[in-house]
Amino acid sequence: MRYEGLREMTVEVTRRADKKPKIATFMGTKFATSTQLSDRILDMFAEDDWPDLPHHTREWLHLQRQVSRLPRRGELLVESFPHDGREHVCVYGFAGRNAMQTLGLLLSHRLDEMGCHPLGFVATDYATLIWGLDPLEEVAGLFDLDALREGLDRWLAGNAVMKRTFRASATIAGLIERNSGGQRKSGRQATFSSDILYDTLLKYDPDHLMMRITRTEALRGLVDFGRIEDLARQIRSVELRRLPRLSPLSAPLFLEAGRIPVKGSAEARLLEEEAARIMAEAGLSGP
Repeated sequence: MRYEGLREMTVEVTRRADKKPKIATFMGTKFATSTQLSDRILDMFAEDDWPDLPHHTREWLHLQRQVSRLPRRGELLVESFPHDGREHVCVYGFAGRNAMQTLGLLLSHRLDEMGCHPLGFVATDYATLIWGLDPLEEVAGLFDLDALREGLDRWLAGNAVMKRTFRASATIAGLIERNSGGQRKSGRQATFSSDILYDTLLKYDPDHLMMRITRTEALRGLVDFGRIEDLARQIRSVELRRLPRLSPLSAPLFLEAGRIPVKGSAEARLLEEEAARIMAEAGLSGP
């Protein structure tokens, strides 16, 4: 299907066979993974075989062990691989969704500083997948807690997580009208209005009450730096596996909903490359 437009609460599409299809997913209700359950999963990964598991799950874990390796307690597994024209980094932390989403925010900032040009990330209870323009080939300094903490506030300010939280807070405060029968606004109008309010307050009044509420709610409900600190203290070593393709354990993250775009140097680089390509096609050379 090709997206044509949004009219009121109706998405208009047409059939389009010449583009790569996307898989529609329904998130439904998810059961959060506790730290106790994560510990049991890691203990299970340490076993040689899993005769009590379904055949397909058992085969899946054996394939992960052959292609890469299974995560182990006290060691952080990081996989780096190309897929679909982008470079990907998958970090297996098993720290819960909030903590892994926080890790995605912080690591995308660190990767941007390291020149990997991240474009976005998605998190689950057990892993964080980050995609960008350049491969990760060295993990030294990537998990420096002081550097991660220092960049948290600055990175959150312009991130989609903060805008999403601001939208919810602004609706409760009455700054944005809640959709109701007979007086519905389009999704585009609601998003446009909340983004303008957020960007304006961020630029001219960053200490506004709504901005303080947004930051508090984001730190409380969407991010969990304390658990990241606990995870860092438990990790004795970090192992980077450079793979020729995605691993079996990382595959489910490509179908995960809730992807968060990253605003960084990657956007500027893509614009520069596109401009250079157009100039070359026109027979013009750059400065």
